[in-house]
Amino acid sequence: MKNSGLIKQFIAATAIPKNRVVKLAAGDNEVALATDVADPLIGVSEEPQDIAAGQRIDVTFSGIVEVEAGAALAKNAGVTVDAQGRAVASAAGTDSTIGRALTAANAAGDIISIEIQKG
Repeated sequence: MKNSGLIKQFIAATAIPKNRVVKLAAGDNEVALATDVADPLIGVSEEPQDIAAGQRIDVTFSGIVEVEAGAALAKNAGVTVDAQGRAVASAAGTDSTIGRALTAANAAGDIISIEIQKG
């Protein structure tokens, strides 16, 4: 279930698959795929398809969104990213987090709902 809040349009600085977490890129009004737990996570791609570098992309900053899991993930777990911008459980208090899992993932590739709560 999706209940998007604030959405802003950016330019993709890198290729960004659908349902992935993003970070701000170096250029003005640009985002890139988030690939590290230390990245400053800002939102989730809301596009129904993969986005190539240079294309416009809508990023959701708040609300309930759907994101692809990178591994099994428990309901209510804090969510960060793997090296492919997919949702995984946060393992350390120093990880950047994008939110909280509202549904569980049984395996990588599952689409889950998260509530965006950046931290």
